[in-house]
Amino acid sequence: MADTTVDFKLRVPTTMESISLSQYQRYLDILSKNEGAEDSDFVSMKFVEIFCNTSLDAIQHVHFSVFDEIGKILNKAFKEETPLVRHFKMGDVELGFMPNISKMSIGEYIDIEQNIGDFKTIHKAMAVLFRPIKKKKGDRYTIKKYNPTDSVAEAMKEMPLNVVLGARVFFYHLGNDLLLHTLSYFRQEIKKTKDKEIIQKLQHLVESGDGIHQSMLSLKELPKI
Repeated sequence: MADTTVDFKLRVPTTMESISLSQYQRYLDILSKNEGAEDSDFVSMKFVEIFCNTSLDAIQHVHFSVFDEIGKILNKAFKEETPLVRHFKMGDVELGFMPNISKMSIGEYIDIEQNIGDFKTIHKAMAVLFRPIKKKKGDRYTIKKYNPTDSVAEAMKEMPLNVVLGARVFFYHLGNDLLLHTLSYFRQEIKKTKDKEIIQKLQHLVESGDGIHQSMLSLKELPKI
């Protein structure tokens, strides 16, 4: 009888710092496509496959008790607190959170507001909030000017998940103070800009009050693991 034992090493993340945003986006996509499906075992295997960066074929050779333990470790990682991380390294580049978000530009605000509430596009919001640090002294630093490109937004998909969630929840907790301050600021900016498209967008946000406020409400509930 042939020996079917397979030896391999499996790296199991114990914190969200070891999980990328792209992995989380892939998992949420699987959940969405299999919502209400009877075969929950498939979703469980994809859960381990994605976050342990392995394959379904390899997982099928894992003993049930080991598989169950891996699931427990991953679930524990997703229950950790995610405070705001103001700067972190991604590769050789150190990225910093926008030092003064109350003074963001019109373009920055629109790109954040339109993308931060949806995990399919949240990497675009992260490209606004986190940028390469130019100068740093102690806890103070300056970041590069916002220059949105598809390649930069795509690169942000490799951010650690804890950094993404920390920034996302931080925006929720800013609440109405940020809303009132920002809307007041944009009322002033409407008078300065000559771009009709931007004027139209800002007038809609100011008049309806739906901009940041609706984003805040959407951030309250995070997708469950």
